[in-house]
Amino acid sequence: MPAGTPLVLYACLPASLGELADRTVDAARRYAKEAHCEIVSEFLDSADPMKDREGCPGWHDSLAAVESGRAQGIITPLMVMLSRGKETHLAAWQRRTGAYLLTSSAIDTPDAYGLSALGSA
Repeated sequence: MPAGTPLVLYACLPASLGELADRTVDAARRYAKEAHCEIVSEFLDSADPMKDREGCPGWHDSLAAVESGRAQGIITPLMVMLSRGKETHLAAWQRRTGAYLLTSSAIDTPDAYGLSALGSA
């Protein structure tokens, strides 16, 4: 991914995490900085990351930021926050938009969900 790539940061975290949620989001910020990417917007939903995103406004705002061209991809602390139960839908969206998908997790990667970190770019 080219240096300076504009990304949105998206996280879906339960409010009960408190300070741990902040550290989780900070890890994604650090990862983007280390990858020389620019976070142009952050969208955080306070919800259960294991549930559907349909009622999460930050999720829809993240997708819209990529679709409108404001960002070229999404970075998230964990891929489950993007694709829980919607891997096929997210993969189709990624192919259509060419979006980058990144995670600061070394374990929960796009490949683990049948997705590409690099989209179709």
